[in-house]
Amino acid sequence: MKNISRDMVRKNGKPVSCEPCRISKIRCDHQQPTCRRCDIRGLSSKCYYHPAPLARPRKKSRAPRSVSPANPSREDEVFDASSSHGDSIAPTGPQMSVTSASQPTYLGSTSFMSAFDHGQQDMCLSTPKTAHASALRKAWSADFTHVFPRLVQLLRPLRLYEDLVTDKYYRSSFTVIPAPLVLTPLRLLRNHWDRERWPQEGLGSRITQNTATQLIKVEANMTTDQFYHLFTGANLRWEFVGIIFAMAGLGASVSSSSPLFSLNGKDEISSDAFAIEMAAASHACLEICRQYDSVNDLVVWLNYAYFVLASNIMGETSHQIYTQFGDLVSCIHAMGLHRPHSPESSIPFFLSQTRKRVFAASYRTDKNLATFLGRPPRLPYHYCDVGLPLDLDDDSLVLDNLSLEKAIRQLTSDGWGTCNGGLRPATVIRLRYMIARLREQVMELSLGRGSVGSRQNELHITYQECKRLWDKVPNEFHYSKHTWEVLGPHLSLISLVIHLEYLYTVFQVERIRCSESPDAMTDLLDSAMQIVSVVTDFTRQRDQEGTIREQYTWIVSHCNLFPCLSHIL
Repeated sequence: MKNISRDMVRKNGKPVSCEPCRISKIRCDHQQPTCRRCDIRGLSSKCYYHPAPLARPRKKSRAPRSVSPANPSREDEVFDASSSHGDSIAPTGPQMSVTSASQPTYLGSTSFMSAFDHGQQDMCLSTPKTAHASALRKAWSADFTHVFPRLVQLLRPLRLYEDLVTDKYYRSSFTVIPAPLVLTPLRLLRNHWDRERWPQEGLGSRITQNTATQLIKVEANMTTDQFYHLFTGANLRWEFVGIIFAMAGLGASVSSSSPLFSLNGKDEISSDAFAIEMAAASHACLEICRQYDSVNDLVVWLNYAYFVLASNIMGETSHQIYTQFGDLVSCIHAMGLHRPHSPESSIPFFLSQTRKRVFAASYRTDKNLATFLGRPPRLPYHYCDVGLPLDLDDDSLVLDNLSLEKAIRQLTSDGWGTCNGGLRPATVIRLRYMIARLREQVMELSLGRGSVGSRQNELHITYQECKRLWDKVPNEFHYSKHTWEVLGPHLSLISLVIHLEYLYTVFQVERIRCSESPDAMTDLLDSAMQIVSVVTDFTRQRDQEGTIREQYTWIVSHCNLFPCLSHIL
């Protein structure tokens, strides 16, 4: 570094930063005539040192070495915001003040807008991205300058991620987001970079620009290819990048390949370390998306996928996990996923069914967390009105209209798919959603403040509904000890876990009944013995894979077996 004149030294003795670095609030190396950071970022023509940057007259400013156009386009301004800040995610005021409004969010019938629109039950709120919001982000948002290069570098082994995510969908029936909506755009993205070659620089800025300025606009007649085009290839967004990381981390836990993974082609790490790295990367993408106050389907998917991955790593007792689920619920409410869509709504079929699946899975998770932690649920069904998703294969959701109509005609009048046998992801979601509804009623009895008279009446109603639940479900989806002979170990174990969730719900009802009347002790012990019997079926199976045992042993033991043993012993 050349000698710095006294005019270029601040009062505290430190050298003055160049104007681009000072404005962007990033570290300057103080090289003259231009700093190296500006050289790298292509801002040499705008790099200069001002002896007193804060003492300039308000109406006069020193022009940089190259003069910008008097009226730049919006696209140019936004691109400058992301590129001139060294890929910093914190946008400046002028750029944000001219960008489009944020994604409209759901407003219910009690909202402040309801008085102005009497003919519409549900409304949406669209808020402009003002300079005030930009100022807050600039002051309080995290500096992602050094995060972008790491995220872009992590994205390079797309083939590895594609294999892991594919394996995840192949080996698990607990998936929520339909496989084609993740695997197909992931393949399209890899093919795009295979053709175009991986960009050496500027990719972080480009992804940020897409995330900040382009809304994911959904239309009723939109095809899946048109939907994929919104967030793959040249339109790649941080939401989808985060989904890739989160799904890859989940795939590593069930992968049938080597237990060691390499992210740079050299060093190998364990599956646990890989999952932690993927969780950290997906969380970083989530934080970036939050900077732009945008809510869309991809943000909901990312919140859900990250929650599942992080809960596998940190456990559901972690307050961070509890807080993260609250963020997911906030996105669900903002998107209006807790309310049904009208027939004339502009939602394509594949996306409408996906939204139902995501809501149903989140609703079930909410009841599991609330039951496990003894806290009030955050997705109460009293404010929700979402029906069961249709029991269709994932691939059926993306069929052409004629093939889709044929697949729907094969369902029962209640929406069950019984002709192909087995358990599909939609089947699992439907069953657990039905059980979760009962579990919420039980929680109201356990945690609510109802009067004695109403409590006894509600207890009787809930008890009868528990007994009649399986009357609404086709026989092939009922669990029995013979299920292990009909289905493979993996699907049998899934059926067992669902049955345990039901039995534990009945067990909770019996506990309440027993507290009201000692005569119900016999029924309580009977429920406890049923759970112990099912757990015994689980322990008898010797041909289970180790990963399956590790994944479900904790669920079986802590959530079902121990409370029952406390009443039997």
